[in-house]
Amino acid sequence: MPERTPREAMLDSAITLFRERGVAATSLRDVVAHSGAPRGSIYHHFPGGKAQLAEEATQRAGEFIGALLQRLVSGDDPDRAVGSFVDYWSRTLTSTDYRDGCPVAAAALSEDDTESARAAAGAAFGEWESALTLALQDHGLPADRAESLANLVVCSIEGALVVARARRSEEPLRRVGAELRGLLV
Repeated sequence: MPERTPREAMLDSAITLFRERGVAATSLRDVVAHSGAPRGSIYHHFPGGKAQLAEEATQRAGEFIGALLQRLVSGDDPDRAVGSFVDYWSRTLTSTDYRDGCPVAAAALSEDDTESARAAAGAAFGEWESALTLALQDHGLPADRAESLANLVVCSIEGALVVARARRSEEPLRRVGAELRGLLV
């Protein structure tokens, strides 16, 4: 496997730190230290500073989760895909002792100085909903109903992640997953 470039390492570190701390609480210095990249390289790779780094990290995280969701919906029916998606997030939460949340949600809550990251989060959520909408339509749902349910799935799981992390319990996520699966059968 090829070695990651310093730029890729910084993006991956930003994603990890955003999952744990949020965008506002993560400094460029934190990202450089976590990534092991040369100190002076951050502005070389991200001349737009934190705003550019946060936007690109959010896009990268959104694409990763979007690809995961796409694999799930293309390999299974939508209700099982939602169950698998809930399982993914449950494993993520429990394996990190509830430190890691969704990096895209963290960007959605970012401050005005990283507004472009917030926009990237909105785009990622939209792409996830589109993938789910198409999968639901492929399983016979009318377009309007499929779109509404896809929105409900994304919003519910993202909200359940926040509550599960706050309560340090996967139960809110599991309950939301069960309710969603009941709607998609």
